[in-house]
Amino acid sequence: MANINLELSLLRTLVAFADSGSFSLAAQLVGRTQPSVSMQMRRLADLAGNEIFERRGRHINLTDFGIKMALQARDMLTMHDRIVDDLRGSVVQNPIRIGIPDDYATIVLPRIMEHLDRLHPNAPMNITTSTSPKLNRLLESGDLDLAIVATASPEKRDVFIQRETIVWVSAPDHDVHRRNPLPLALFSDESPIYRATVAALPELKCPKGNVRDIDIRLRSGSWSVLTTAVTHGFAVATMAEAVVPPHLQIMREADGFPDIGHIDIVLRPTSDSQSVTTAKLIKEILKTFQSESHPV
Repeated sequence: MANINLELSLLRTLVAFADSGSFSLAAQLVGRTQPSVSMQMRRLADLAGNEIFERRGRHINLTDFGIKMALQARDMLTMHDRIVDDLRGSVVQNPIRIGIPDDYATIVLPRIMEHLDRLHPNAPMNITTSTSPKLNRLLESGDLDLAIVATASPEKRDVFIQRETIVWVSAPDHDVHRRNPLPLALFSDESPIYRATVAALPELKCPKGNVRDIDIRLRSGSWSVLTTAVTHGFAVATMAEAVVPPHLQIMREADGFPDIGHIDIVLRPTSDSQSVTTAKLIKEILKTFQSESHPV
């Protein structure tokens, strides 16, 4: 019987499917196109001489053989990566570079650090907090390995995390939300939240039902700045519902504030780096978001 050489890239894609449950998500995790992943899995099945996948209705699942193979592949990859780490030295030399908007930092950053410390003990990390548009530019220039960003139009490479409703917020102990013109504190004009808010402004109504005038008093890329402005009665702001502080109130359509829509929160890897480390980070951070009690 001829020797069979199971390429690590095939095994890594198989494990990515086992973790994600779909070819499209597996493709994102390993940095390949979906057709490329399908071809890889057909090649792996040919090499194994057995069926790895089976179709049940509209869904594709691992066969019993495929489940067993995925477990063995995971063990093999773990051993391989440990050997590589030993050859390079026990300490990861290159910083793990992650970008995150400041409004989500306090919610997810502690869990991200916990997971990364378990994955790469004592590894250096560079964590950049900025607006989603600026984080995108850092990804494209290769200055970040991956980032959590808000977007109105997810890209093919994105790993979807959560859809978030955009809401109006005001301070309950101030009457700023009743004023006309309405003072607003908004994200910078590159933000998808800003664009969605501006599109909704013509629907703003006064208590008597008339269209309300607008006074944009502040623009900032910082959620902390907007939250401070709202807290002190300086203006009304818009932000994702998950990051509204508990001391602020959300204004609804019954209060004359129209529906703004939503944004998608995604995990976005840099387009020119799909290392083993980056693939692991994508999976770990995705698990962090899925397990958060206050989803993003």
